[in-house]
Amino acid sequence: MKKMFTFLATVFISVASYAQFPAVGIIGSAVPPYDWSVDIPMQPLDGNIYAGVVTCVAGDAKFRQDAGWAINWGAATFPAGLGVQDGANIPVTAGTYLVVFDRTSGAYQFMTDYTVTYQVDITGYLAGGATLNANGIRVGGNFADFGASVAAGAMVNWSPSDANSAMTDLGNNIWSIDVTYPVASLQATQIYKFVNGDWGTNEGTDPLNTIATDGCGTDDGSGNINRNYLLLPGTVCYVWDACSACGGSSVAENVINNLTVSPNPAADVANFKFDVNNASEATITLFDLTGKEVATKTIAVSASNNVEVNTANLSAGSYIYKVFAGDKVATGKLIKQ
Repeated sequence: MKKMFTFLATVFISVASYAQFPAVGIIGSAVPPYDWSVDIPMQPLDGNIYAGVVTCVAGDAKFRQDAGWAINWGAATFPAGLGVQDGANIPVTAGTYLVVFDRTSGAYQFMTDYTVTYQVDITGYLAGGATLNANGIRVGGNFADFGASVAAGAMVNWSPSDANSAMTDLGNNIWSIDVTYPVASLQATQIYKFVNGDWGTNEGTDPLNTIATDGCGTDDGSGNINRNYLLLPGTVCYVWDACSACGGSSVAENVINNLTVSPNPAADVANFKFDVNNASEATITLFDLTGKEVATKTIAVSASNNVEVNTANLSAGSYIYKVFAGDKVATGKLIKQ
């Protein structure tokens, strides 16, 4: 399952060419347009495993290749099973699912939740003279807003002292917590920070060297500096109170300064305004909610930029944007009217 989640993060985030992979989709009375007339395309990783987010009604479905019935898979089990050629229709229950299918084995799964693993490296924090609290490293954020939970139960908003906010010491000063979210929360923005024991010893308080000044922290309007994560399945590991990943590389938090997108919702054009340093060009890419690239634009950049992206040909709905500039990247949601 961990490999599957890593794959799904790749599907939603990366820009790839899919031309060399067979087209696989899902069709049926359970999936849009709910009448067996059109396949819902699924996104490939390597030509074998495919995935997509699908809102279903109670009904039947099958997987098939190249929008035809010469190659199709089905089975009479739900939410998981092993599809076979010309097998039975899959009896789907209504809901929104992360659907994953392996065309080599026929294995499929309709998932109602996904996991994000949050990790933090406190090596530098301790080397700077900090003392590890007896309660260990914890996490605080608006987790309950998105129905987040851990193995022991539901998480509580902004409550690092709660038992379900405790992280696990993996050794080598890496602390970790696996948080499970319902599929409906995908692409929402999780606000959070790492905490040493309880409030008072948390990230974002040092005015000189912190997420507050390193570019990836966001002020909530009351002087509280928090991290942001666009919810996608996978693992994120950061250095304590810094915008660098475990191992020292830049990571996908909002580290492009002063980024605004307007209008949002957009009709024909969306304007991306942002500031960057030490980069000669920037690329803005839009993805639909299956992870398919639908628009991209690369420009030469200066310190301050205003980039116009044509959205006139996009269908109404939600899209994910990623802005790349040098080793920096910002991610967010764009609504097309």
